[in-house]
Amino acid sequence: MTEGQDCEIAKVARIFINLGAPETQARVMAAQLLKRAGQIAEERGISKVEASETLLKQVIEARQGA
Repeated sequence: MTEGQDCEIAKVARIFINLGAPETQARVMAAQLLKRAGQIAEERGISKVEASETLLKQVIEARQGA
C-alpha cells in the first residue's frame, strides 16, 4: 500500500469513526469503500472521487435511517 492510499484510507476511516465505528473496523470499511469506488469509477467512466462521494452519501443516509 502506498503512502497516498494509506492517507486516503485514514481520511475515509475518520468518517466511519465519527459515525461510531471502532478504529480497526473503520479502516477495513474505508479500504473496502475505496476499492469499490475504484471499480465503480472504471465501470461508469467517472472519477474515483465522484464514486467515493456517492458511496459515502449512501453510507451516511443508511446510518441516519433515510
